[in-house]
Amino acid sequence: MKPQTAVIICNWNKKDYLLQCIASVLNQTYRAFDCYVVDNASDDGSGAAVKERYGGRVNLIENETNKGGTGGFNTGINAALNSGKDYEFLHLLDNDTRAEPDALAALVGFMIKRPEAAIAGSKLYYMDGTPGTLQEFGAWLDWERAFIKPNKKNFSEITHGEITEDIEVDYVPACSLIARAAAVKETGLPDESYFLYWDDMDWAWRMKLKGYKIYGAAKSKVSHAMSISSKKDLLTTYYFWRNRVRFFRKYGTAATMKALLDDVFTAIYTCAALKKTNTKNIIYRAATDGLRDIGGRADFNNAAAPALALDIPNSKIVCGINNARVVNVGHVILDALEADAKESAVIYTDGYGNQITAAEAWKLKQAYPAAKAKFMDEIFLAAGRPTIA
Repeated sequence: MKPQTAVIICNWNKKDYLLQCIASVLNQTYRAFDCYVVDNASDDGSGAAVKERYGGRVNLIENETNKGGTGGFNTGINAALNSGKDYEFLHLLDNDTRAEPDALAALVGFMIKRPEAAIAGSKLYYMDGTPGTLQEFGAWLDWERAFIKPNKKNFSEITHGEITEDIEVDYVPACSLIARAAAVKETGLPDESYFLYWDDMDWAWRMKLKGYKIYGAAKSKVSHAMSISSKKDLLTTYYFWRNRVRFFRKYGTAATMKALLDDVFTAIYTCAALKKTNTKNIIYRAATDGLRDIGGRADFNNAAAPALALDIPNSKIVCGINNARVVNVGHVILDALEADAKESAVIYTDGYGNQITAAEAWKLKQAYPAAKAKFMDEIFLAAGRPTIA
């Protein structure tokens, strides 16, 4: 008898993607599953569309409020575990994914062969425009930089050949992962205080602390439509930075936190130099909230809250300088050279479309150490001087 699996899809205002995702789930070759769709109070007609198209083929749960990605998945996990059915596995899927027909069979088969695995993730491909290119295939935590190291990000299987080997990692994105129900019952559900982002890292790390292992399963293939170009405001920027600080404050060392706060300052300092005022203020708010371990859904509706509107990239400097020499750098301030600053027509640019004159960048680089020391005092004061590791 094949192990029973609960497939759980979390949705908020992505009706068309959701319907496509459900269709791919119902087309799986592995049939021993039930599908739970959790809608986080969408206002785009998602719930009605699911009822009309799929009716009783899925279990639709409509939350009265938006509980975030974590809360939405937890609603589905709780419904599955309390359903009276003996689910051995839980397969979490983002609403903007499309699973290949054998994706679930590959995940279940992998988990059967690997009893030490608590979680396994699919190979994630870009859904649009880049066929055969991996978005991610699991990732590791970089404790020295207080960041993440994605595996095979932007790797082209068309150019370099298909990845066929499974891999042990620190975590896999919740875009498409399968979790062992027994491990979930032992470790607990994802932490809803993250609301959005870093919840999957925290969940996997707690599993690892219990002695379980996390893997990427190469035979399971899922396409994912997430795109930075579709970003409409700075809300995701806030949650990413806040929860990154919360995660490493919880699990990291003093050295880890020093690296993280260095990165926070560099981001804020750079945004100020490039006149990205909204982004600067959002990252500062995120960092102070993270140091205070403030979780849950953030309130940006009060008068004191920073603006969420996107800043306009400063990418027009070169147009106003005659005979400009554009130099591509990794960072438009920290990579500045004195020799370039002496040339009036040198412009630095980076992979994000930012531009700044070399002369201005060099001045900012010289002022960086003193500004960072002042910032560290200010942010710890603003955060109530929390104890770190």
